[in-house]
Amino acid sequence: MMVFHYLLALLAVWGVGCASEKPAKETDSASPVSVPVVNDERNDLVLSWFADGGSSVASSVKDIPEDARREVRVQDPTILPEKRDPTVMFIADLRTPRKDGTYPVKTVKRADWEAKRRAALEAARKKAAAEAAIAAGPAQAPAIPSIPSGAAPVIMYSTKHCPVCMKARRWLLDNKIPYTEYDIEKDQAAAKRVQEKGAAQNIPTSGVPIFEIGGRLIPGFDPGAIAKVLAALTPPQQTI
Repeated sequence: MMVFHYLLALLAVWGVGCASEKPAKETDSASPVSVPVVNDERNDLVLSWFADGGSSVASSVKDIPEDARREVRVQDPTILPEKRDPTVMFIADLRTPRKDGTYPVKTVKRADWEAKRRAALEAARKKAAAEAAIAAGPAQAPAIPSIPSGAAPVIMYSTKHCPVCMKARRWLLDNKIPYTEYDIEKDQAAAKRVQEKGAAQNIPTSGVPIFEIGGRLIPGFDPGAIAKVLAALTPPQQTI
């Protein structure tokens, strides 16, 4: 009999231990008390998604574009406040319903989701800025003076894989400005020379391109600055 009671007690301990594991798992995953049920019949939900740099909202699945249904935030106003978890959000995949007609809904940490959305917004902003720059066409550089013989030479310090250097090189050629170029990754003497001049002029030399005109360093590719220095150093034309 004592052995029987001992086994019952042991089974009770095991039962408590198993029961305590499931709530602990739910707490670790930040699962809320109530998860919204999403199906095609409901029209009282707040469904929102992010596309083209902005957010859109609908109340039923049928109102969401097909290409936007992979990740849709779900808010269910019928869930009581005490059954909500403010640290999580509900994200539904509304592309294909399950056999019971409902769509899969997962919980995500609110902080992670908001960080993801901020990143998407910044990416959309940069994309829009790039498209606007392309639509506007190439920037109009200041008028470049004609470069007669004897004008201050233009030197460009660059590297082979620098995209800005390639842009600067094309600009110099388009404007018919003679120049000499040094690859500071291959030419150690040129690298040392520009570093020493930068230190003397208090000009940063950690990036390329760097221009040298008349002994003066111009960091980065600034067509306006280059044009200004060229205009100042170009000797006046003599008239007869």
